Amino acid sequence: MSDITVINDSEQSSLVTNGLAKNGELYLKAAGSTDAGAIVVYDSGVWRTFANEAGLGSITNTYSVDFDGANDYMDFGTNTSINSTSAFSVSAWFNVYNITTTYPTICILKTNLTKGFVISLDSQLTAYRGVWFGSNQNEFRGFATGNSTLATLISSGWHHLVLTYDGVDPLVSSSFAVYVDGVNYAVGSSAVALGNYANVNYVGKGAYQYEGLIDEFAIFNTELSASDITSIYNSGVPSDLTSLSPVGWWRMGDNDSGTGTTITDQGSGGNDGTLVNGPTFSTDVPS
Repeated sequence: MSDITVINDSEQSSLVTNGLAKNGELYLKAAGSTDAGAIVVYDSGVWRTFANEAGLGSITNTYSVDFDGANDYMDFGTNTSINSTSAFSVSAWFNVYNITTTYPTICILKTNLTKGFVISLDSQLTAYRGVWFGSNQNEFRGFATGNSTLATLISSGWHHLVLTYDGVDPLVSSSFAVYVDGVNYAVGSSAVALGNYANVNYVGKGAYQYEGLIDEFAIFNTELSASDITSIYNSGVPSDLTSLSPVGWWRMGDNDSGTGTTITDQGSGGNDGTLVNGPTFSTDVPS
């Protein structure tokens, strides 16, 4: 058998462009690449997936954060690593207590009240039923799943949510995708350009406060692939995100011993979160 060479996406492309890819040669896709962990083989102009590692690896997950739905939240400061001209993804585990009378807000990433977006949940008989995101903290305009089956699913218990953006144009109808528990429920576009997310970055706070648990909140400056999202979901058990290179990863108590008001950023951005107005730690976690 041939030796296996580790390559990233750009190196894989260069092998073809420069005529260096060899038929039958095996390559291992590096961490952070599309299909990270896959072994690919070059076959007369076509890349074929030969094998793949079994997921992202396990972590010890002991804590989540409990938000009261009144006035508490997590502030994770300035974050300029994602914007409307670059691909990004947001990932969170949630267990919402009250989804029947409000639009509980998972997170806000905004420059001001008109640029940026809000991710919220909804189980009411509205166009926003399911998972919604939009461009204004106080005005529901944007993209929603509009899926009554999804709305029922997310109304209780732990679930995993991912929103991805391809970085091409936020007004294009296929720019965004929403995944819940590893399933792609919808694609869509934003109502307006998103701007730079620099000044207002919260978890659990919005025009409608979030009441319930949130865990393993993360931001990536890439569009996660469907296989990445499947690995993160991991049949309902959170995975180690290190190989996907998150720019922000707040483990909601783990690495902070479930005490204090600081949530250490385990991503590359170094934007530690601050718990405001007394959200508490819980040992109820996705499992």
